[in-house]
Amino acid sequence: MADTGDKTVLIVDDEEMVAESYELYLDDDYETIVEYSGGAALMELDQRAVDLVLVDRRMPGMSGDVVIDHIDKWEMDFQVIMVTAVDPDIDIIDMPCDGYLTKPVSEDELLAAVDRAFRIKHYEDLIAEYNQLSEKYEVLTSQFSSRELTNQDRFTKLESRIEEMEAEIAETVEGFSDSKLSDAFNRLH
Repeated sequence: MADTGDKTVLIVDDEEMVAESYELYLDDDYETIVEYSGGAALMELDQRAVDLVLVDRRMPGMSGDVVIDHIDKWEMDFQVIMVTAVDPDIDIIDMPCDGYLTKPVSEDELLAAVDRAFRIKHYEDLIAEYNQLSEKYEVLTSQFSSRELTNQDRFTKLESRIEEMEAEIAETVEGFSDSKLSDAFNRLH
């Protein structure tokens, strides 16, 4: 998987001690930004690129539910994990979030959830690129004979990249610590 040092995590929690704890947990591996309200978080998202948002569900003023609804409507391309003291209910089915952690959250739980979110995003990006390359491969092989393509340097590079991607996808899937998740991705891929 890609180096985590270039990933930015926005932590949104009205409890300063909790937010600062999460920041300490993540600070060695990620760039972190902390905001203590939903409104401040949305302003931050408008100004900076982030890769993941950890958001508390219950906050005064603007709740985490409202924050993630805005993120969803803005069609921002990053992972969102709800980190909250609110026990999950059936309503989380409709929430546009990629993970749900119930407080209190240990350092290990938070790091595992963040790693899983980034690994899933990486997998999604790999699959998108793989599908693009495979489509081009199919078009070319249907239009030209193998003899015509054999000496084409760009086509050879395309074939090599497809093979590399297959190996990287398999490696990414193997890296999931949750065997159910790993099995699901293996079935898809």
